[in-house]
Amino acid sequence: MRRIWKPEMPQVKFGKANHFEGWYFKMVDSSEKNALAVIPGVSFGANREDSHSFVQVLDARNYQSHYYRFSVDQFSSSSREFDISIGRNRFAMDGIALTLADRSGSVHGELSFGNAIPWPVRRLSPGAMGPFRFVPRLQCLHGILSFDHEVQGSMTVDGRDIDFSNGRGYIEKDWGREFPSAWIWMQSNHFEETGISFTSSIASIPFGRGAFTGLLAGLMFNDEIYRFTTYTRAKISTPEVSDDRVAFKIEDKRYLIEVDAERAHGTSLRSPVGGLMTGRILESLDSSIRLRFYRLTKTTKELLFEGVGRNAGLEVVGDLEEIGAISVHSPG
Repeated sequence: MRRIWKPEMPQVKFGKANHFEGWYFKMVDSSEKNALAVIPGVSFGANREDSHSFVQVLDARNYQSHYYRFSVDQFSSSSREFDISIGRNRFAMDGIALTLADRSGSVHGELSFGNAIPWPVRRLSPGAMGPFRFVPRLQCLHGILSFDHEVQGSMTVDGRDIDFSNGRGYIEKDWGREFPSAWIWMQSNHFEETGISFTSSIASIPFGRGAFTGLLAGLMFNDEIYRFTTYTRAKISTPEVSDDRVAFKIEDKRYLIEVDAERAHGTSLRSPVGGLMTGRILESLDSSIRLRFYRLTKTTKELLFEGVGRNAGLEVVGDLEEIGAISVHSPG
């Protein structure tokens, strides 16, 4: 099967100038006192001297991040399945193994994953990008590899042992030239009920000589994945953003989701600009997302689910006017 229908596999031609590719593994332990994001990837500049592979680690509860740099020669990938290595570090759908150390800190250990649930892949819609995956020269593409999965194993982070047995995980990825100039991203798979996961991204998408606001959101609920995206003709209300809150609504002809997220303190991460990891963004992994999910009819709306997602990832980046958002004053 061609890689376009395997979004977890490397998609960028190795060495392609001014391009990047990165995978995002989020893990939360069963006590919810520890949350890590581990981001392996490769960054290609205009020449080999500008290029490198990397592993970035976000220790969310301690508000620290570490960036471990490797040569491009230390990146390798299986040609048959998603299984990449960067130095002595391995990343696959069934788990990760880390051996990282430099002057900034150290991370080592192994985690195994089970029962991953990806965004559905179909012939004309190969993953989260849907038919946009076939559009050439898009600035950035996105994949959701696991809405939710089990985590087992342990990690030692800067000398601190973390038992991830019976934890929960989430996996996504991005590839292309660089991130959008403005976006709102959020994700949680820690609701009161198990088996529920929500992720959404609202971003300014360059297209031709202009740009449009792109929506990509998915809700896993009752063993189904509900898609709300630009290509499914879902609509989004004007997002309202303050220092401590993000709120909006997304709907299509059949369903409505009301989103009200509380923003928490963020930690700085590196991000791609022209393929190089020279940008900076703030990401939180201890925000919360209140959801209300409705089924719509011509005259009524039926509440199917209401709950709060904990340990939520949240990013608010760039000039939000580009995506039609408005800034509001926080209460008090």
